[in-house]
Amino acid sequence: MSVLGRICAAAHNRSSFRYSVRSIMPDKPTWYGRLEEIIRELETLPYPWVDRATLESLLGVGRRRAQQILKPCVTHQVGSNGLADRSALIARLRALAAREEAYYEQQRRRRLGDTLALLRQAALEQPRVLVEAPVSVMNQALSDLPDGVELGAGYLTIRFVSSQQALEKLLALAMAIGNGLDAFEHLTRSNEL
Repeated sequence: MSVLGRICAAAHNRSSFRYSVRSIMPDKPTWYGRLEEIIRELETLPYPWVDRATLESLLGVGRRRAQQILKPCVTHQVGSNGLADRSALIARLRALAAREEAYYEQQRRRRLGDTLALLRQAALEQPRVLVEAPVSVMNQALSDLPDGVELGAGYLTIRFVSSQQALEKLLALAMAIGNGLDAFEHLTRSNEL
């Protein structure tokens, strides 16, 4: 491969990597919705200043973004690290979160949460279907249970080859019981009682 070919391949790999990383990153800052909780945590810190690592941890952002947010509030320098006044940082975070895009992000998250809650409630109200019930099973009778299902006084036997077949036979039995509960009780009643 030529030098030019290697350079082009390296550039392509870098651009592909950038796009793949960018695609997994969220479009909006995730800390907007947790602002009040973050401010409470900042207020409980023992010192009146905040460093980059603390802000990075609280906001769940990367090193560079934490430095960008912190920079206007830095009042002290310790080595190469800047320390920001806590109250100035809280004011800056509130100002960032009060922007128009933050408002829309909070609204979007609220709608998403409401939608997820509705979907969760619907899933809880409607149980999951384990086996698709064919029409023939809907009118299943105890007298014509599938092969491998035996029912008598004090016993029930179900023979199957696969888990799917077991579920189908159990469904047929349940439908037959539902369609003829009195017959089921009569067939399974033990003479010892």
